Amino acid sequence: MPREEHKPTSWTGYLTAFHQDRPGITEEILGASRSAGQNPYEWLLEVISGDENLLDVACGSAPLLQAGWKSPWIGVDRSPAELARARAHGAGNLVHAEARHLPFGNDQFTAVACSMALMLLAPLDDCLAEIARVLAPGATLALLLPGGPWTLHPIDIYRWSTLLKALRRVRLRYPNDRLNGRLEATATRHGLQIVTDDRRRFGYRFTTADAADCFVDSLYLPDTMTARTDDARLVARRWVGSSIGIPMRRVRLRLTPLA
Repeated sequence: MPREEHKPTSWTGYLTAFHQDRPGITEEILGASRSAGQNPYEWLLEVISGDENLLDVACGSAPLLQAGWKSPWIGVDRSPAELARARAHGAGNLVHAEARHLPFGNDQFTAVACSMALMLLAPLDDCLAEIARVLAPGATLALLLPGGPWTLHPIDIYRWSTLLKALRRVRLRYPNDRLNGRLEATATRHGLQIVTDDRRRFGYRFTTADAADCFVDSLYLPDTMTARTDDARLVARRWVGSSIGIPMRRVRLRLTPLA
């Protein structure tokens, strides 16, 4: 059998195709994950006052609305397929735009949320500068990010290691890993100060083989051969009836304008 040809791809091209082909898949997995009765989007909303004027950057299929947000809201995303999925879920006030070019005036929002996207936005400094520009002084930026392994159980670490071995990877990687690892210094350049920084494990249950496949398909895996993804699906299917921990990080920042 001929070996599958490996063709490296750029992150930009990969993400465009990923969200075109699988709109809403991240929200499907995280929306089904639980910790103390909450999913990660409900957890994120705890750090945003319920009466804010909220801009949702990289809003995807609008999971914050499904998590219970009721006050004024505008969603921005670069993916037409994600916006279409959000619209199908009943969201209005949707804008097709890049995070680095937000089509809004200065100081327009009292809160900005960014769920599972800051590790992908490029260039990150340009995107944070735009977010700071549209935030009112003293306003909140609430981030939901992948967390580290510290909150995971031993069985989670075993299962993640087994999946990554099938994928021939040491760990999952994102374009902004280095800058997110130094989030305080990165944010401070734009007048954003960290107020709280929390981590929590959310459990995702492999209820069926399809749920196991969906979990693997939700992972960002550029330059991963199809055969390796197939191997990872077979691994995840062995865990039907049990769960895996997803480590999440929630960061609340406040805008303190630069002098």
